[in-house]
Amino acid sequence: MKISSLSIYLGKQIIFAVGGLTAGLAGLIFLIDLVESLRFVENVEGAGLKEALFITALRAPKLAIGIMPFMMLFGTMIAFYQLNRRSELAVMRSAGISVWGIIGPGALIAVLLGIAMVTIIDPLASQMSASSETYKNEIRGKKASLLKSLQGGIWLRQKDGDTAVILHAESYDPQSNTLQDVTIWRRSLTGVFIERWDADKAIIRDQGFELIQARRKTLQAQDKTPRRSEWVPSAFDIKDLREDVARPEAMSIWQLPRFIALAEQAGLPSIDYRLRYHQLWALPLTLLGMVLIAAAFTMRPIRGGGTAKLLLMGLGAGFLLFILSEFSSATAEARITPVALAAWTPVALALLLSLTLLLYREDG
Repeated sequence: MKISSLSIYLGKQIIFAVGGLTAGLAGLIFLIDLVESLRFVENVEGAGLKEALFITALRAPKLAIGIMPFMMLFGTMIAFYQLNRRSELAVMRSAGISVWGIIGPGALIAVLLGIAMVTIIDPLASQMSASSETYKNEIRGKKASLLKSLQGGIWLRQKDGDTAVILHAESYDPQSNTLQDVTIWRRSLTGVFIERWDADKAIIRDQGFELIQARRKTLQAQDKTPRRSEWVPSAFDIKDLREDVARPEAMSIWQLPRFIALAEQAGLPSIDYRLRYHQLWALPLTLLGMVLIAAAFTMRPIRGGGTAKLLLMGLGAGFLLFILSEFSSATAEARITPVALAAWTPVALALLLSLTLLLYREDG
């Protein structure tokens, strides 16, 4: 058997194992999320199974992508275990093929799949996930609410009964729930100007704002001196500011750099977005690490015994990597460690430890 033919054969074994496992678990995820979608539509008048299926179909790809590292780990372990059980790995080794030649096809598949997921698959899934949220808002008749971070600051637009309210602020402080340098315009839905408020600061309350040092202007009059404190009712809520900002996991690798720059200019926190950006670029190496971990714990000859123990250790290593990644992300969000260090450290440790174990077993 030529090396090229062997590589194709090994690659097919890994693709079938990973693909079959992913398809099966994706189907399970679809059914679980469908139950959640059905709970949502039962509270929406006129919505039913059709709407629930559509929402789930849009959300499922993004949910499936989140478990891809584990599917790569489990699928590769299954593929190598089957090759080992059939003594094919022993034949390859006796023919003089090194462990690196056996792992090579899987490693290449992992890296290429990771790059495709980051640059193509995840952006499409993110767009579909965003479309599902838009569709949910449409069928439940939620009023339009939009928060955009632009170079000119923060813009928030919303319908409030028979009027439209537009809010502009230079920055937003999530810790104190305040907006700086605020301007609020209120007009009719046909575009007729009603009033304008200018304030140094706005404290966000339930269904309104407490404006500090505010001036009001209408077509008939204008405040000559600022009001120390003024309550302005509005349909805005603090949840609008939190829910309408795009969630990091819903943004693609191409959207994140611009959003991060604009968020920092507007004074919005960007740690979660920067962390997500680094984690996406680390995904190809994460998948590679999963292949190496799987190989390290499944390529030992079965006749040596202890196969079940090694398989459990491999699964444990994968979950340990997940826990380490979550802990590392938490330290970045708490501003204890730099974002890049928190995103890349778990991946680097997985690669180093798995390579060390493989080198030890290969060269003794």
